[in-house]
Amino acid sequence: MSSALDQSESRSSRRRVDDGAAREVEDVVHRPLIAVVMARVTVSAVVVGFCLIALLYVISSDLGVSRTVLATVYLLVLVGLQGLYFSRSGVQLGSPLSYLMLAVQAALVYLPILQFKDAWVGLPSLLAGTVLLVLPPATAWPVFAAIVASVGWLEAAVGGAPLDAAYIAVSALVFGLELYGLTRLAGHISELHAARTELARVAVAHERLRFARDLHEVLGLRLSAIAPKGELARRLVTKDPDRARRELSEILEMSRRAVADVRSVARGYRELNLDEASRAASSVLAAASVDVRMTVKHGELPVRIRSLLAAVLREGASNVLQHSIAGRCEIALRQSGDQVFLDIVNDGVIDPEDAAAGLHEGGIDRLTEQVATLGGELTAGLDSEGQFHLRMRVPVSPAEEPVTDPELPEPVPRYARQLATVLLTVVLCGLFFQAALHLADLTDHGQFAAGVTYMLVMLLLQLLYIGRPGTQLRSPRSYAVLLLQACLAFLPTVQFGLAWVALPGFVGGNVLLILPARAAWPAYTLLACGVGAASAVQGGSWVNVGYNVIGVAFISFAVYGLTWVVRAVAELRAARVQLAQAAVAEERLRFARDLHDLLGLSLSAITLKTELAHRLAAADPARAREELDEILAISRLALADVRSVAGGHHELSLTEECRTAESLLAAAEVDVRMDLRYGEIPELVGTVLATVLREGVTNVLRHSKGEYCEITVREHDRSVLLDIVNDGVTEAPEVSRNGGSGLGNLSARVAMIGGELTTGQWTEGRFRLRAKVPL
Repeated sequence: MSSALDQSESRSSRRRVDDGAAREVEDVVHRPLIAVVMARVTVSAVVVGFCLIALLYVISSDLGVSRTVLATVYLLVLVGLQGLYFSRSGVQLGSPLSYLMLAVQAALVYLPILQFKDAWVGLPSLLAGTVLLVLPPATAWPVFAAIVASVGWLEAAVGGAPLDAAYIAVSALVFGLELYGLTRLAGHISELHAARTELARVAVAHERLRFARDLHEVLGLRLSAIAPKGELARRLVTKDPDRARRELSEILEMSRRAVADVRSVARGYRELNLDEASRAASSVLAAASVDVRMTVKHGELPVRIRSLLAAVLREGASNVLQHSIAGRCEIALRQSGDQVFLDIVNDGVIDPEDAAAGLHEGGIDRLTEQVATLGGELTAGLDSEGQFHLRMRVPVSPAEEPVTDPELPEPVPRYARQLATVLLTVVLCGLFFQAALHLADLTDHGQFAAGVTYMLVMLLLQLLYIGRPGTQLRSPRSYAVLLLQACLAFLPTVQFGLAWVALPGFVGGNVLLILPARAAWPAYTLLACGVGAASAVQGGSWVNVGYNVIGVAFISFAVYGLTWVVRAVAELRAARVQLAQAAVAEERLRFARDLHDLLGLSLSAITLKTELAHRLAAADPARAREELDEILAISRLALADVRSVAGGHHELSLTEECRTAESLLAAAEVDVRMDLRYGEIPELVGTVLATVLREGVTNVLRHSKGEYCEITVREHDRSVLLDIVNDGVTEAPEVSRNGGSGLGNLSARVAMIGGELTTGQWTEGRFRLRAKVPL
């Protein structure tokens, strides 16, 4: 029954996990890079916009062509310093060269004030952001505060009103923090991208340790016990054949249990399809004339919970068939709140203790431990009505994923997420505060109160909805929020005139965030043109029109880039967790595959040779001793394979595998002919071919009733050909029945090194497995 369930699930499992893992890894690889580019483009756009505004004021001051050209040169140098040096990845910001560049920037933002007066007083804002990047924190923040204060003082010194001084000081504060925050976030994301596999590597290492522990507990101890019993039987086979036969019987039982253990462990490390497991269980029970009533009702479940439910469902169905004469079986899988329940109830249990023991033999103990690690519970026994009841309860929680182990490193440094959140809040609040100061300067108290109310609504929508990570920006609700913001941004223009005209910049940023690209950019262009037209209609000079258009662009790109990058940082944790989950899923499949490929043949050989030695112990003690010698050698090899699977290092010798295969087939009374004509071959090629040989010989023993097998390994045309030909095959072994994925796994392995695996009828009555691998 278990084999039937295995076959119904294993074909699509690997393909589904591989496809999902590929998509998740692709998202993790590309999204951080886009976020880095977005942060740097936003910084560049904001710096360019800031310098353009300064240039407009210089031009409007009528200082002459020579001074205007000089100002343009200064501004180009400032843009170059910021974009090509301070914001560039890989720059050592604490180096002597950085201090020199900082000194140049300080000279360019302060000294020209003597020439350009109030047209230049906002430029120290650039320096405010740069000192936070270059200087040590203990020095940087006091210097930052001094620069912000100096900007306000300079505005007052050149004749600006108190509100103007406050406005430009807040502008320096906001711009400096924005420049610093976006540059730092870009650096953090670059570092996280460069180390994007670290979490996956550590998660895989933890999974491998857990797997090694399971292998030691389940297989290692059993294989270790075979060796001393084999030594004892070897010594007794000539002196006390009856005692030797008893020892061999125990070895035979251990080897059979070990084969079952391989299937159990491999099954637990493979993603199982819950839907397929449900259908397979229902089908197999119905085929056994059991009246099956199945109810399945649950929402989206995490991968590990789905696999665990499928494994328990299969074990429960197996137990119903093997340890009862059930006429009816009810299977209910349901979700209630954050808990999932699986109930398997059947009548006709002959012996409750035998049924419970059957569950433990089938691996339910391991499943019970796995359920417990997820905070759940698995119980089995008679219920109040005398029916045998297997119940599983497990919570549905993200905490079940293996990458949430508290010993694993924090995927995204906490300070990066905190910086992103604080930066978005401070910059948006600062921009709205600037707008409020501008409004206070140009309106009376009543209009100011109304305007502040509109601004607060816009700010809350921005912070609590649009800027919140996890918000679905392409949704009807987001479109409604955008429409509301547009009304709050444009309609008050009728009431406040030029005092309000720059606020549509917030809507411009959200248009770029929410609308699809094909609609966003035309809409943004219309918005910017509308702001310019409104400024001109209300009597603004060409400088004011340019200032408002650039101001809208300045705010739009700040809102768009900042919100996008902050959301990307928040989402990066989930993306990196997905990468780790994909890596762990792939590693779990590797465990299952290697258990099957490496241990399947060894354990089958031990079982086969033990049966042969058991028969020969009385009739031919000398031959029995030879078989026991081989049993001991194979058990040592199997122990080494256990260690290699858990450690991820499994080099196989093709020559040794050929000798083992010949011995094993001969012991099974199969006429084997070996034709080995190959020289030195690469280690990887040899390991893959040895694995193919193991699986091929296993299939000969399990799926064939023939008496002849020919194994050929030869070099041909810069390739190595491995052929296994045998007679007596009744069906092609598409899928192995011991918990792995058989020839499908081998095809994937051979394909990974550029080879090809083919199987099928060769001549009438003969089956051929061929592996062709390039050297």
